[in-house]
Amino acid sequence: MQIKKFMVCASVLMLVSSASMAGQAADKENNEIAKSKTDSQENIAAKEEKKAPIVIEAEKLSFSEETGDVFAEGNVVVKQNTDVISTDFMRGNNKTTEVWIDGKATLQQPGTELVGTGTHYNYTTRIGNMNNVKGLVGKEHISSNNLEFYPEKYIAHDSTATKCPAIVPDYHMSADRIEIWPGEKMVAYNAKFWIKNVVIYSMPKYQTSLKKGESKSAFPSIGYHSGDGLTISQHLEYPIEDRLSAFADLDYYSQHGLKPSFGLTSKQKGYSLKLYQSNEENGDDEWIKKEAELLFTLDPIKMGKVTGYFTASNGKWKEGNISGWRQDYNLYFKRNTIQLSKKLTLDVGAGYERRYYGYDNSSNNIWRFNTKLTARPNDRLETWVGYAYNDQSGTSVYEYDKIDSDRELKTGFMYKVDKMNSVGVKIDYEIDAGKLKDLDYTWRRNLHCWEADITYREKRSQVNVKLSTIAW
Repeated sequence: MQIKKFMVCASVLMLVSSASMAGQAADKENNEIAKSKTDSQENIAAKEEKKAPIVIEAEKLSFSEETGDVFAEGNVVVKQNTDVISTDFMRGNNKTTEVWIDGKATLQQPGTELVGTGTHYNYTTRIGNMNNVKGLVGKEHISSNNLEFYPEKYIAHDSTATKCPAIVPDYHMSADRIEIWPGEKMVAYNAKFWIKNVVIYSMPKYQTSLKKGESKSAFPSIGYHSGDGLTISQHLEYPIEDRLSAFADLDYYSQHGLKPSFGLTSKQKGYSLKLYQSNEENGDDEWIKKEAELLFTLDPIKMGKVTGYFTASNGKWKEGNISGWRQDYNLYFKRNTIQLSKKLTLDVGAGYERRYYGYDNSSNNIWRFNTKLTARPNDRLETWVGYAYNDQSGTSVYEYDKIDSDRELKTGFMYKVDKMNSVGVKIDYEIDAGKLKDLDYTWRRNLHCWEADITYREKRSQVNVKLSTIAW
């Protein structure tokens, strides 16, 4: 029976994806052939990049074949592959593939745009430096007295960083040195965290992920919950070595006191490990204490238009008088968003999860399917309708992770009234029970680089307020 269910899930994904499910290369330590093939491809790509010509465009251009010296003036643009430098006057050398710019210059690379003076850059090694820098690396707006360029990272000295795009940001981080691996992580040394002109805290070393969906704000979020009272949350992360970091989530509730979470994260090539202890609350106001848990997360694997996700965990959970070890194995496949039209998109996913509870030696096999249709008829309105299906062989001993309904319908909308205000409604409907689970009304207020959400949950008679930095 389980095999048939798995085939149904896989068939749905295959029908909507039209993607070939190519086999993934094995780990390089166990498959030398795959390693050799990959290395060859990388070497070819590196050679092609190195051989790519340097193109210089300018109103006035002079060149010495003997020395290789180049002088360019007026709307100067220097290009090689995806690297572009623009300025008014430049001197360089074609033989050493170097450029020097005393005045203002703009350096553009994928996801990066930096403006500064006193620029030196080598197109072959992709190493250089720039003074008095301001610009954008990913979503981070940075400034630096001196910035060094390397093939895979930037090092900014006497620098600031913020996600707030304002000329005078509401919040920012300053540091003696900031190292940025675009799309990977950012590490700051002797970091200070500012709200306006006030330092709220400092750390000798600070790290944050720059991966999509993993980044957490270095600044506190403040809120109110009818059941929890006033809440203040702060995330901290300290790098111990290159791939190992310690973290803490300091969550304070006026009704419950301090509920901290802390642990270690090891990010390796292809996967990550997380050993931690936490106090967590779900959307139904149910709490769990994870006295210790080890979480394994495999990096997402792309298979054509489908992405696979896998996690495995083993931890000691405690909820009231119920305490025991819990194991979880979760495999999920998600198809790339399908663009049905310019204004309509479809998301589809399916997976399998197995949970084992040591408290009573029970288990639960869960087959799930999710789909969501989203419409954006204009730049003000977004509406959606989603369906979630869970086929369970058992149930949970903990209220915290119990699935209340096997089939749920979720719908709602968010409407942007003006530049500063949005309103929305969310509806959760339990199909099997034939009842409305939740009806939530939200007012969202833009506060420059902060965002405030005020939500009234009618079915629960709750008011929730959250103030946090905007996730640009």
